[in-house]
Amino acid sequence: MGRIELICGCMFSGKTTELIGRLIGTPEANVLVVKHSIDNRYLPNHIVTHDGRKRRARVVSSSAELRVAANGVSVLAIDEGHFFDAALPDVCRELADRHLRVIVTALDRDSWGRNFPIIDRLREVADEVEVKRGRCAQCGAPADHTQRLTPIINGDLIGGADDYAPSCADCFAPPKEPPPST
Repeated sequence: MGRIELICGCMFSGKTTELIGRLIGTPEANVLVVKHSIDNRYLPNHIVTHDGRKRRARVVSSSAELRVAANGVSVLAIDEGHFFDAALPDVCRELADRHLRVIVTALDRDSWGRNFPIIDRLREVADEVEVKRGRCAQCGAPADHTQRLTPIINGDLIGGADDYAPSCADCFAPPKEPPPST
């Protein structure tokens, strides 16, 4: 039986670390790890945790590419699912129906505290949802928001530790720039 496992939460909550951990013990030939082409952080052909753990990944530009890319594997691991197009939940369900284990990591909220609609839909079709929390960079409380630290230039929202920090609801403040339309 195939299944969809969603690992979501704020930045710096350990989502990619959890993903890599779930792949331990599965033969490399049976696993395909993918990342979206807009994720230009760290290494180009790897998913990388914030503490430097890494795993080779195939770079794709759309959910549709996953249908072909996943041929011949039993596990598809998708990092940063919120970067993908609206078809991701349907493609994941289709692949799970083809008996693949599909594991997806994703932010569940944007920098303005709004849910990502694609991740809400993925929650609905997932067989398992794990919500990770970080530690608030300001007060140390459990964090469930992603705080933008730097100005948004030319609409570029991709960033790492210099640009974002985990935040609790009490310390969270949305960016001054208006949010992009969803």
